[in-house]
Amino acid sequence: MFALDGQGSAPAQAAQDYERAGQVMLAQSDLVLGVWNGGPAAGVGGTAQIVAEAVGAGIPVIVVSTTARAAPVVLADALGGEGCGGATLRTVAQGPLQRLGDVLAPPAPTDDAIDADAPPTDGAAARLLALPFRLLLAATGARPRKARHGERPGEAMPPALAQRFARADAAASAAAASYRGAYVANFALAAGAVLVALSGLVLPSSVKPALLAGEIALIVAILAITRIGTRRQWHRRWIEQRQLAERLRCLAVSSRLGDLQLRQHGARTAPAVQAAANAAARALGLPQASVDPGFLAGVRSELLELIGSQRSYFSREAETMHRLDHRLHAAGSVLFGGTALVCIGFLALKLAHGAGLARVDEDALHAAAVWVTIATAAFPAIGAALQGIRMQGDFAGAADRSHAIEHDLGALEEVVAAEPVAFDTLLVRARRATALLTDDLDAWTHTYRGKPLTLPG
Repeated sequence: MFALDGQGSAPAQAAQDYERAGQVMLAQSDLVLGVWNGGPAAGVGGTAQIVAEAVGAGIPVIVVSTTARAAPVVLADALGGEGCGGATLRTVAQGPLQRLGDVLAPPAPTDDAIDADAPPTDGAAARLLALPFRLLLAATGARPRKARHGERPGEAMPPALAQRFARADAAASAAAASYRGAYVANFALAAGAVLVALSGLVLPSSVKPALLAGEIALIVAILAITRIGTRRQWHRRWIEQRQLAERLRCLAVSSRLGDLQLRQHGARTAPAVQAAANAAARALGLPQASVDPGFLAGVRSELLELIGSQRSYFSREAETMHRLDHRLHAAGSVLFGGTALVCIGFLALKLAHGAGLARVDEDALHAAAVWVTIATAAFPAIGAALQGIRMQGDFAGAADRSHAIEHDLGALEEVVAAEPVAFDTLLVRARRATALLTDDLDAWTHTYRGKPLTLPG
């Protein structure tokens, strides 16, 4: 039993306690039964207020009149069509009780349904393709740092929820590694194909068939990687499993205050993710506890642990992404700058030779021209590959977003740590933490949803 603690017997305080109980009830409800006279609320937390809040939250309401001999009616915005949200008692669609099934009918099963209890499944190809991105991090010195001493290692979760979170987190990480490694490999192989073609300028003609075969093999590898990544939907799995993992992370704290987050999903959350998160929330249910000062102090500690661990994560992520973006940009700039210097140097040599200022053997000049051709084609090809990796990964944007969310979480952490412990304020702060992480996830989803694995341009 989840027992709220009444704050006092004064009429005003009792009304607020009654309102709080009604709102906790709404936060875990899929359907509300209102026995109501149809009139305005007699006070704070009255039936009219709770019914209105249910309608505004998109919760179907069955209204049974206490003053008229009328059949019960269903209030549900969805009865008016698709449902646009934000309905009020004056605008919400109404229908007979027989229409309740239309409102509560579960969505038709789809091929993209998420099984939160299923372990991640990745074959050898997925694990192999996770390597290129890790090698890129190592080559650029951008590996994420380990948590410093004193940083919170993670958040406490109920065992059942922790298992679901661990599966979703592992599946998201595996799909992300494969997706990132795949596009790094594709751009690297594309640059490699250019280098193989250019090497024919200096190698004996007898090896040209082998070079041609090698170039074909590289192109086939790019096509195969893109095909495998598209069929296994690493891009979609990464986004959706990460969405699910973050919903479950926030649910671990909000559920302690009676908020199962059944409707607090971002606009970009996939329906399959929302369904899986809601199923986990219903399985979790409310805590078996009485809300007293000790309980609230424990919830505040859990909230601070969540905020602290996420601050540490976003701080490390911002460092990693900034370093990776900066060093790829620097390497690309050196390559393009080097191309210009090679061209200028060769033109200067040609001018000096033509003006008689420098004597250069014709064979040596021809050999230099060949190597200049190779350099001025290879350097831009490699630089373009690095730039393509930067753009596909949006490392600069990821660094900026991570830094901003780390700053906002820090401000929230200070407020939570300083203010007195109270149920209502803790609920507001928990929802603020959820909103911060949800908004970041929506921005992240918006960025990466438009960047599926494709052939390098």
